[in-house]
Amino acid sequence: MSASRDIDRATTDEKYGDFFREVEWANDKGFAGVWITEHHFSTYSLSSSPLLLLTKAATVAPDLRVGTGILVLPLWDPVRLVADVCTLDAISGGRVDLGIGRGYQSHEFHGYGRDLADSRSMFEESVDLITQLLTSEDTTFDGRHYHVDAPVTVLPRPTQTPHPPIWLASVSPESTRFAVTRGFNFMGLALATPAELAQQWRTIEDIAAETGQSVTGRQYSANRYVYCTTDPDGRRMAAREAARQMAMSRALAKGAAPVHGVAPAPAEIDPADEALAYERLLAGTPEEIVAQIEEIADSGVTYISAGFQYGAMSTEASVRSMKLFAEGVLPAFAGTTGAATPAFS
Repeated sequence: MSASRDIDRATTDEKYGDFFREVEWANDKGFAGVWITEHHFSTYSLSSSPLLLLTKAATVAPDLRVGTGILVLPLWDPVRLVADVCTLDAISGGRVDLGIGRGYQSHEFHGYGRDLADSRSMFEESVDLITQLLTSEDTTFDGRHYHVDAPVTVLPRPTQTPHPPIWLASVSPESTRFAVTRGFNFMGLALATPAELAQQWRTIEDIAAETGQSVTGRQYSANRYVYCTTDPDGRRMAAREAARQMAMSRALAKGAAPVHGVAPAPAEIDPADEALAYERLLAGTPEEIVAQIEEIADSGVTYISAGFQYGAMSTEASVRSMKLFAEGVLPAFAGTTGAATPAFS
């Protein structure tokens, strides 16, 4: 869910209304699923409760899988998270994908009384407890950060066997190794080139060989900003808005704090960011985007999380792009194997 203009009630109602209309429209267009991220305390994204949003998404789009891209584990109580995820898995009929990560915005951690410096140890311990709760009954746990002192069996039990697929945002070498050894699917670098994605996949394969793991059947996703258009100037506009989104994310990652809930926005777009976005967007005519997706698929990617609205892009522009993408791009990948399946985010 893209950045919001303001924090007032009317803007929130408009943002959520637009989003769920788009999800409902996307249900039968050939998308694999819908993914929602988690962010707090700023207009960077109105997605502080992704599992609640996905519950409605699962209702209005009964043919789509619903995924978290990602839940910030250090901000969650693991027992509460498993209860909510299993409930969503049950009421959606087993359509949940659980994307997890450590998080990166320090003001979010401060708001929850957490320290970003503890994120890795909290994350890894949370994963230990979550996987135990998903796969075992009468769980107890005694860790540094989390404790379950009496045996608990979280209900409902997972609908999917043995539990919803788990995806890890694996950017650092440590996270990549963790994902390999735990049997998780992989979320690749945003805006990475096909060559960089291929290198990351080779690293995954090397770690798997070293640790005696198998990556056969594991999914590998890439996030992409998308703008599908026949307007030759459209790609430039999309690159500008992607650069705006990148600048907001960078500022928050460096410790910038929202003011009255409004995320920091760049006064001017950095030409270097715009040039980078221009080269790495999925952008252009449907035929051009099909070729771009095929190139990404050749790098080992099996799944693309496609963001259609970002920066200050208007809803009208993003909807035109989505509709043209559905008409001209998705049919090229219907029923195929080995291609990078597009999902909506």
